[in-house]
Amino acid sequence: MATIGLFAISVSLPAIAVNPLSVTASVSAASPDGDVQILDAAGAPAILLERDGFTVTALPEPASYTETASDGTWASLTASQINGQGWALPVLGRISSPFGPRPNKPVDGVGLYHNGTDIAASCGQPVFAATAGTVVEARAQGSYGKWVLLDHGAGIETGYAHNSQILVVPRQQVAAGEIIALVGSTGASSGCHVHFETRVDEERVNAEPFMRAKGVSLD
Repeated sequence: MATIGLFAISVSLPAIAVNPLSVTASVSAASPDGDVQILDAAGAPAILLERDGFTVTALPEPASYTETASDGTWASLTASQINGQGWALPVLGRISSPFGPRPNKPVDGVGLYHNGTDIAASCGQPVFAATAGTVVEARAQGSYGKWVLLDHGAGIETGYAHNSQILVVPRQQVAAGEIIALVGSTGASSGCHVHFETRVDEERVNAEPFMRAKGVSLD
C-alpha cells in the first residue's frame, strides 16, 4: 500500500524524512464511484480541509523533523493545488503580523516597520514557492535567519525568512508549489513562522493585496 505525506505527491523534489507514524497517510483502493480514499496512519479516514481552492489532509504533526524515517514524507503541491494564475500559498498557517508599522517590536534586531507578512506555522512544515521562478539567494542573512529569495521575472520577487532548513540553492529553477524550505524560527524571530515578502521592482509591497490579485488569499 502506498504512503503519502500531508500534501499530494509531486515528482519535483526529493522526499524529506519525518516521523512516519505521525504524518503518513495511506491511499486505499478506489471506491466504487472511482474516488480514492485517504487514510491516516491508524487506518481511519483522514479529514480533508479546503481553503482557497487548496485541499490538504489533516493529520497529526510529526514529533520530530530531524529524525530519519524509513517512510513518511512531505511533498510538493500538485498542479491541482496551484491556481489558474500559477500561484499558491507559501505556507499553510495564519497571519500573525501584517505588513506595515510595528510600534511594538516582537524581538530585538527588527525595525519599526514590518516589510513582510508573518504567517505562523509549526516548525518543520514545508514552505512552498509561491510561483515558478529562479532562486536568487539561499543563505543565512542577519535578522532574516535562513532566507530564500526567488525571482519570478517582470520585476517580481518573493522572499521567505526564518526557515529551519533551506532546500534549494542559488540559480536553481523551482516550480510553483515546490518545497524550498522548512518553517523555522532562525534569525530575529520569536516563534515558528514564515516572514513572507513580495517585491516589485525591488520595492517591498504588502503581500496580502499582492497575493489577492494573484488569486491567493493569505488570511
